[in-house]
Amino acid sequence: MSSVTRPLTADDAVDPLAKCAPATDDLRKLADWLHTNGHCHLSAIERIELAERLITRRRFLIGVGALGLGVITGCGAEEQASAPTATVAATRVVTDALGRTITIPQRPARVVALHDLDNAYAIASLGFAPIGMGSITLGDRFERLRPLGPIPATLDSAIEVGLLNDPNLETIAGLRPDLILGTKLSHEKIIDQLTKIAPTVLIDNTGGDEVLSNQRFQADLVGVLDRFNTRVAEYEAAMADLRQRYVELFSSLEYTRIDSFGAGPEENYLHLSNLTPSYRVLDDLGAQRSKTNVGPQGELFPVISPERLPDYDADVFFVGVRAGEQLAPQLRSILAATFAGQRNQIFTVNYGVWGFRNVEALFAILRDIEAILQARQLDTSGAFR
Repeated sequence: MSSVTRPLTADDAVDPLAKCAPATDDLRKLADWLHTNGHCHLSAIERIELAERLITRRRFLIGVGALGLGVITGCGAEEQASAPTATVAATRVVTDALGRTITIPQRPARVVALHDLDNAYAIASLGFAPIGMGSITLGDRFERLRPLGPIPATLDSAIEVGLLNDPNLETIAGLRPDLILGTKLSHEKIIDQLTKIAPTVLIDNTGGDEVLSNQRFQADLVGVLDRFNTRVAEYEAAMADLRQRYVELFSSLEYTRIDSFGAGPEENYLHLSNLTPSYRVLDDLGAQRSKTNVGPQGELFPVISPERLPDYDADVFFVGVRAGEQLAPQLRSILAATFAGQRNQIFTVNYGVWGFRNVEALFAILRDIEAILQARQLDTSGAFR
């Protein structure tokens, strides 16, 4: 068979190739065969598309739980009289954030996680090792993970597959994944390209029915749900211990939770969403959201102008800022007249950790709160009530 020197089309490539292509319905194996048989000039995506056309043109004999494939040994070779039976790998069907029903391996082994926090860390922190991961910045895939504690060893061998909002499809295809995990917000626009490489499941990292629902779902996908349940139980035990040690304080403590990234009019956000991890921890501990901690109906993160910050007075302000930063002096000056400001009870926290929907973040928030309580005695007699 002569080598092909131009992009293959359905008319001039599929029929000749179908005579000698291996009889398999595994897209990755067929794409690899194309690569090693003179078609390496095609991109990984083009080879996968060509493999799909080859499979479509081939007639399959389907048996119960097995697929009988006629084995063709090569160009010009005779078909063998009998064919071995190939066992179909165990699969299951799941529904993702786009409402798509997707067939995935029962036990995925080669998983590419496109979002560093919401996909890669979600499963790696539970002991599953993804083969590839996206990141917020190139060259330092662990930048946003460090505030959570030691980097899981399960991420040591993960290959960086590009920016989480712009992954490298060629690199992903080269890893030959059997499952790709992504997020609706970042990857819906390229879902068709991703599904040509491997089954792709997207989560909605801004939705769900409770704080840990996305991590629980992914833990189940990759077979580490038992580990997830164990960590949740361990968090609940640690939380119950802290609550018991400070039960009187928490029963009277009222707080306001905001994020602030500067002194501008649109850089301060009040947290109202029940999916906020810090709410999960503080509610578990028995603390109360301040009666001033309310916002416009239907808005989960309303913007607060600087001059309105004192309206949200509380015993304590937990203010989320970027890692390593402090509250802007202008805002601290504005808050100085509040009860929390007068009692020096405005505490800055890492907004990424306090907003990250992962069981390890719950532990980190617990540690932050315990450190505050060990350092000082809080006044909970605020007159704002």
